[in-house]
Amino acid sequence: MDKGTEGAENKAQSVGPEIHGNPKVLAKELGIPDLAGRLLYSRGIFDPDNADKFLYPKLKDLSDPFLLPDIDEGVGRTVEAIQKNENICLYGDYDADGVTSVAILSNFFHHIGINPGIYIPGRYDGYGLNINAVKKLKEQGVSLLICLDCGSSNREEIEQAKSYGIDIIVIDHHEPPKARPAPVALINPKRADSRFPTRELAACGVTFFYVLALRRRLAHMGLLTHPVNLKKELDLVVIGSMGDMVPLVNDNRILVKFGMATMRKSPRTWLKAFHSERILYNGVIDEYALNFVVIPRINAAGRISDARRALDFLVSQDDTDACTLLVELNETNRKRQKIEENILREISGSLANGDFDARKSIVLYNQSWHLGVVGIVAQKVMEKYGKPAIILTRVGDYLKGSGRGGNGIDLHGTVASLSPFLLKYGGHRFACGIALAEENLKLFIDAFEERIEAPITLPDKKYIVDACAGFEELTMEFMEFMEQLSPFGMGNPRPNLMLFPSALKQNNRMVRISDNNNKIWFGSMQGQCEIPQNGPLGIIVTLTFKELRGEQFIHLNIKDIVSITG
Repeated sequence: MDKGTEGAENKAQSVGPEIHGNPKVLAKELGIPDLAGRLLYSRGIFDPDNADKFLYPKLKDLSDPFLLPDIDEGVGRTVEAIQKNENICLYGDYDADGVTSVAILSNFFHHIGINPGIYIPGRYDGYGLNINAVKKLKEQGVSLLICLDCGSSNREEIEQAKSYGIDIIVIDHHEPPKARPAPVALINPKRADSRFPTRELAACGVTFFYVLALRRRLAHMGLLTHPVNLKKELDLVVIGSMGDMVPLVNDNRILVKFGMATMRKSPRTWLKAFHSERILYNGVIDEYALNFVVIPRINAAGRISDARRALDFLVSQDDTDACTLLVELNETNRKRQKIEENILREISGSLANGDFDARKSIVLYNQSWHLGVVGIVAQKVMEKYGKPAIILTRVGDYLKGSGRGGNGIDLHGTVASLSPFLLKYGGHRFACGIALAEENLKLFIDAFEERIEAPITLPDKKYIVDACAGFEELTMEFMEFMEQLSPFGMGNPRPNLMLFPSALKQNNRMVRISDNNNKIWFGSMQGQCEIPQNGPLGIIVTLTFKELRGEQFIHLNIKDIVSITG
């Protein structure tokens, strides 16, 4: 093991998986720095072929879309609707994944001269297809309804639509129930009979593969009058995939990596608006900008306003319109933050005064809480208290809300086992949505608590250290490798490095760092870190590029500071 890691007061967990072989040999074969070789080993990449596929993915390596279940039926029915000039409607969910799914398919249809209807329900209409919407679409003469990021659990609504003569194609990624609906096509990689290699696609990813298949079929039939470049739609796949936090491996990695490259090389109108309004600082588009700037503003519309505004923004081709819409989304996001802060403050008070310490779960209800933020509030409560959390509010005659879990619990499976208490439920392993009658609330809370075997473990200040490094290894060549290792996110986190400085000097969050050659580096604290007073120190950092007066330099994001005692 590298210098000093065994004595880091147990704050840093072991350095990646146990290593077999020689990272230096791998680095030499690939022509990359030794530190890069060690990082590949920490990711379980031990040979040049796998390293090359991971670092330099190709669009041609995407899985065959026709491996998705029911894709042939879905594409066939869509082609028929196009040929007969039928009334097609796209029905999407109101979050970033649903909105981008609608945008991708809408853009493709417009490219081939089709103008589909679009229906995005409001937050209070409920997740998924609803009966009232089906009735409205019948009145509008819709004959083909394509459900995006929803529909896998809407058995009753789909049967109702079929009785009206509306055919339905479901393009989704949520866990389908055992008694799943029977639309014309249920295109979902999570189906038990799916042969598609990547199970954990976002809905926008499934939609992209559906469009790939549809384009291929139309071209084969001679129905495409001009080429349609689908690479332009990958920026939308990035937003939806990162918004739904799918693991960035396999097909997801290829889609997001090329999507990020497309955004940087040929930014579309929506992204130019972020630069024009100076909401994206320095014009940098990376995972931080997406997760903390772009995606919250897209989601805010569906949370507390109208998701159609986010859709209009993403598909806008007019610079002035896009900027106007972005200003509106920015203000909506500010309102969302304020609402969320007030609810979290109220919850903190309730948990401080109540008897929650002994419980393994948190289920809270208040009729005044805004439905649009209960999911993100549940996420923050879960992270803060280390327990699965469900936050509920009142919608009409029943209670409705969202839950978030973590490692060690299948939240969707848990609420599914409690379906007798519920009017409706859905979701996936880490998140759920439920609706129930108020008289069942106490029964549900007790039953949910009983189903939870143990609280989620959220270790305090423990980080997986991918590799120990010397400051001399932090070179521009290494940062070029980091660019190839990106995009970072779920399934491919930004690497944590352990460095050993000779001195640290802190000024609020900023830190001046001296290495053993008396070179000065600059970093910033990413949380509550105290500099230990005794012994040599280790710092756990991630690396990013910063720019000052036109010059780029490597910035150290300090996640923890530990004493090296061994």
